[in-house]
Amino acid sequence: MDRSIDKGAPNTTCIVVPCYNEATRFESAAFEQYLTSTAAVSFVLVNDGSTDATLTVLQALADKHPTRVRVLDVKPNQGKAEAVRRGMQLAMESSEFAYAGFWDADLATPLDEIEVFVGVLRRLAQVDVVFGTRVALLGRQIRRKALRHYLGRVFATAASIVLALPVYDTQCGAKLFRVNDFTRGLFALPFGSRWIFDVEIVARYCQERSGQVGVYEQPLDRWRDVGESKVRPIDFVRAFGEMLLIYRAYSRTGTKRTALELIAKPFVRYAGAGAIGTLFHYATLSAAVELLGVSPVTGSVAGAVVGALVNYVLNYHLTFASQQSHRVTLPRFLIVAGFGVLLNGAVVKVLTERMNLHYLGAQAFATILVLGSGYVLNKLWTFAKRS
Repeated sequence: MDRSIDKGAPNTTCIVVPCYNEATRFESAAFEQYLTSTAAVSFVLVNDGSTDATLTVLQALADKHPTRVRVLDVKPNQGKAEAVRRGMQLAMESSEFAYAGFWDADLATPLDEIEVFVGVLRRLAQVDVVFGTRVALLGRQIRRKALRHYLGRVFATAASIVLALPVYDTQCGAKLFRVNDFTRGLFALPFGSRWIFDVEIVARYCQERSGQVGVYEQPLDRWRDVGESKVRPIDFVRAFGEMLLIYRAYSRTGTKRTALELIAKPFVRYAGAGAIGTLFHYATLSAAVELLGVSPVTGSVAGAVVGALVNYVLNYHLTFASQQSHRVTLPRFLIVAGFGVLLNGAVVKVLTERMNLHYLGAQAFATILVLGSGYVLNKLWTFAKRS
């Protein structure tokens, strides 16, 4: 394995470490040891609006190594994607560094792997980006929980389809870039995704390079799950929603697939979320009446509440992948839903009582109108992107 950093070489590499509430698990000693062992690597530690003592911990390390460690304090919390982007902009603005990358604060990937990544960029002039890849090969120590591994394989397969690339692992938190005008451009604009910005980076790269990819996946010698995962089950729903948004924004001509193109349409996902919400409504109604013995009216109200909540969650995460606070989006969603109920009743009343249309035909027309107006209002108001 090429570990080609000269321990006494000039500072050529800068690593961004995004941190959010890491005060109790940030391994200052490991960073201290690494900084002592090599003069070739510097760090930008990004405090992403932490609510604990993270900033104090990071600043203490920077005070000990003022020429090698910088702290970027981002307020308020912006999420990992924006923390990484801001940190990479700071790291890449200096002509001092030939390479810049980002590393997870928990050091699931050990710091000495940086040397391997640098060796790849030095050896292969056509490569712009090196991604760490968690492959459990013989002779390597890759300790990963089975469930996360298999979910990761499903996600990687989806990413491969969206990117039209045989990528194995997009989500490992260790990546290194050759610093030039092109790679700086990858971080010029905010990411549309909060959870899978790594996929968006590759999509931006492929779009600009017209498919001529200089991305290199480097199998790691060591990687381990550290502590409890902050990823929730709903985050996988959101990840696939963001994946479809990336597909719509970055897919290249010639790589589009008819079925995926259809699924990626927001209105199709909006209608699908409505259908799933309706299924939950009827399932709750049936369970309440048949199993709990409540009245149909009570069961219907309970079903409507459950269906509306399911509909909201799916639209928030899957259809629009919203970055707004629930305090903003949920009241707006309920207002739009209430408007839909009133619009539905008004349309059916007019069509049946004044135009003598059959009630089923009137309801079909009202459903289409409510669905279309609801989509427009939710897209432009409820889940609109932040400025």
